[in-house]
Amino acid sequence: MATSRTMHRLASGCLGLALASGTGMAGAEEALTAYNTYQSVPFVTEKGGLAQDLVAYLNQKLKGKYQFQLNSLPRDRLNQTVINDPNFKGIVLLLNPLFVDDAERKKFLWTQPVMADSNAVISMASKKIEYTDPDSLKGTRFAGISGNRYAGLEDRFGKDIQRDNVGEEMTNIRKVAAGRADVTIMAFSTYRYLVKQIGESAKLDTTLYVSSKPHAKFDRFIFVSKADPVLAKELDGVIGGMKADPAWKAVLARYAIE
Repeated sequence: MATSRTMHRLASGCLGLALASGTGMAGAEEALTAYNTYQSVPFVTEKGGLAQDLVAYLNQKLKGKYQFQLNSLPRDRLNQTVINDPNFKGIVLLLNPLFVDDAERKKFLWTQPVMADSNAVISMASKKIEYTDPDSLKGTRFAGISGNRYAGLEDRFGKDIQRDNVGEEMTNIRKVAAGRADVTIMAFSTYRYLVKQIGESAKLDTTLYVSSKPHAKFDRFIFVSKADPVLAKELDGVIGGMKADPAWKAVLARYAIE
């Protein structure tokens, strides 16, 4: 009898531990990957960058529910893995539906916009190029980024637009400023950050000209798999309040983003 009572107490104790453990697990944060495909400033910098700050902001707002870990990877790798898996786990940062062939937003669940951006057309102030359409760049020396595709211009390269590629945007800014290229195109957020960092010493803000019409305007979003509507709703709730949040405004100001 003593043995039976002892076994009963042990079984009850184990059951209690199991229930307590199950309750704890149910309330634990879910660890997920936050994918970022931008390797340039301001998205990635020596001290972190906008992508890292965005992940930290989301982690703070969704504490107790989700914990995101930043993974910066090339776009090609994202396409081969995440984009091709309709049930992928995690979130993808700062892209636009057009960038992943989801203009109608049927493939993924998208949040509200995180920020607005554009592709700036940058030339020398002494030889201004005001962009209206691809013909505006006819006869120019175009400073590009290896692997990047430029909408409306791809079939012109090697014909009436001479393209020369490098690996990062800073080199292209310097090429245009020095007159070794006529024009380059990059995210305006990247341009603003670079000018903020080196413009005062190099006087880039007066040496370079940004066309009043960009190559393209777009918003940056976060998207998740259609298999995870709860996560999408949680993210959208946070992002809906970002615009008025002083903490997020401070993050954008850090990278010269309005």
